[in-house]
Amino acid sequence: CQTLQSTSRRRDVDARLRDLLTLLGFLSLAVVAYFAARHWQTDQPSYTRIEPVEACDLRTGPCRQPVDGGTVSLGIQPADMPLMQPLRLTVVAEGLAEHAVQVEIRGLNMDMGLNRTSLTRTPGGLWEGETILPICSQRRMSWEAAVRLDAGGQAFEIPFFFQTDRP
Repeated sequence: CQTLQSTSRRRDVDARLRDLLTLLGFLSLAVVAYFAARHWQTDQPSYTRIEPVEACDLRTGPCRQPVDGGTVSLGIQPADMPLMQPLRLTVVAEGLAEHAVQVEIRGLNMDMGLNRTSLTRTPGGLWEGETILPICSQRRMSWEAAVRLDAGGQAFEIPFFFQTDRP
């Protein structure tokens, strides 16, 4: 009878130890994931933000911004910028030796999550890509389309602003 009790106690101890080791394993994994995410976030390139010099409405056509002796323009088609439909992004960089271009679209009056599109250089020297704007609970949404470009060892972020209206 004592052998059964000691075997039962040993199983209880083994089960508790297994549960404790499992918990420690999950906690260790969570700590490693936290520090890996922090490292990834701080390892992102640092961009010099170029503030806009004049207001421009992307609905009327491409907008241009001077950058480091050159210019960057952004166009979005279709011009009425419908929500939940593909939008064509076109960036033209003149006077810059850019080798990578992204457009990061941010909701200004509500966080809409990460919307970053890496653009592809066309044979004509334009940078093009496609994105979709999500539907928001607010009827009118203000957005910033930040063109991020790496040029000649420098990284620039050029903001362009626009609004959408939910039907």
